Amino acid sequence: MTWKHGAEFLTWAGWGFWLALGVLLFVFGLVLAHAVSRRRFERLGEGRLLARLISRRSAVLPVLRPVLQVSGLILLLFALATPQTSGQRHIVSSMGLDVVVALDFSKSMNVRDMFGSRLEHARREMNHLIDRLGGDQLGLVAFAGTTMVYPLTTDHESAKLFWENLRPEDLPVGGTAIARALDSARELLTDVRDPKVDRAQVVILLSDGEDHLGRPSEAASELNKLGIKVFTVGIGSSEGQLVPSLGETGEVTGYVKHDTQYVTSRLDEATLMNIAQVTGGQYFRATKEDFGTDRVIAAISDYKRSQAEKQVFVEKHEEFIWFLLPGLFLLLLDFLLLGNAGLRRQKKEASA
Repeated sequence: MTWKHGAEFLTWAGWGFWLALGVLLFVFGLVLAHAVSRRRFERLGEGRLLARLISRRSAVLPVLRPVLQVSGLILLLFALATPQTSGQRHIVSSMGLDVVVALDFSKSMNVRDMFGSRLEHARREMNHLIDRLGGDQLGLVAFAGTTMVYPLTTDHESAKLFWENLRPEDLPVGGTAIARALDSARELLTDVRDPKVDRAQVVILLSDGEDHLGRPSEAASELNKLGIKVFTVGIGSSEGQLVPSLGETGEVTGYVKHDTQYVTSRLDEATLMNIAQVTGGQYFRATKEDFGTDRVIAAISDYKRSQAEKQVFVEKHEEFIWFLLPGLFLLLLDFLLLGNAGLRRQKKEASA
């Protein structure tokens, strides 16, 4: 939730704002119900009797204390909502290159011939690689028969969330279209390309290499024309295994069939080697002992890095104190009124 006050924005980072809003609506409903009930008494001719009953007690305290309690509670809930105002924008510069990681999410990546499935192992290792990219701009491509993309950013933690819980079943089209993955990577890189800046751009492609739609060499040639190198990582075994079908919680429920035959998936190194060769990149074979993360980092470490500027918010001012102190004061005042009322009651009983 965001409110604008002057030149600053007040944002609510916590859940307390919505709870406080709910309390406000509840209190409004109680007040409205009380007003309706009072009008009914007056219509029945019992208004004077009600007034006499109320006049025998303090006309202020029964009203004041609930107001103090509810107001104090609402202010404390607003404080829990973590109100913040944004500070000044700062220009943050970083040295880096443009990297797009394309990860195969086809069903063959569910084959368990690595530590866990191919996909689990690849995702885990790529997150380690992303952590070592430093100031590089990062984009992501998840692909099967179609692609899902995450535009280039220097916020690597947010980028990793893109595919944290993604599964092959979440992509709308099955199969493996490596060419489409390379085309999507090229589009992401050309979107951020600045002809005035000499900044290297690379693609890291992770797959078992099995391609169902063809033309990966053509897509690689288009990248080569732009000077974009592709580093490929082959995942899986040459012997291959049956492709499993997975349930909602990731358990194996059976095996994939094509017509009446079970489908076996094997690592296709030739396709991945060709893509790397066409673009002037390198091919790495992932194994259980050495996935190739260090080799990929070493391969791109000498590429041209340039300074990239990004406008970001680097300051957040906490404003909860402006809600916390008034809320505590109102509740303290209510406590003092309760104590005074008790003392008066004791004196009255003693005198009686």
